[in-house]
Amino acid sequence: MSSVDVLQSFQLGRWSIVYVDTHESDSAFLFYSNDPRTSHYVTLWSGSAQNNEEQSIEDWAVKNAPGIPPKLAKCFAWHVTKDRNL
Repeated sequence: MSSVDVLQSFQLGRWSIVYVDTHESDSAFLFYSNDPRTSHYVTLWSGSAQNNEEQSIEDWAVKNAPGIPPKLAKCFAWHVTKDRNL
């Protein structure tokens, strides 16, 4: 991968979610349990979500990013289901 643009980031405690554009595939949210500059992401999410999927997206984040703070999972779910600027 030659370049990655960081479009947005969210952080709570040591956890971060970084929204990136790789210029090679769809933009993705990368979930990190430690510093994104020095660790590999735990999981990633890409795609779209509808307004009524907020709880299922939050559940997905908790399941696929073990240890994520519940507030951060909730924030992510709200963001991808309510923010229409994605």
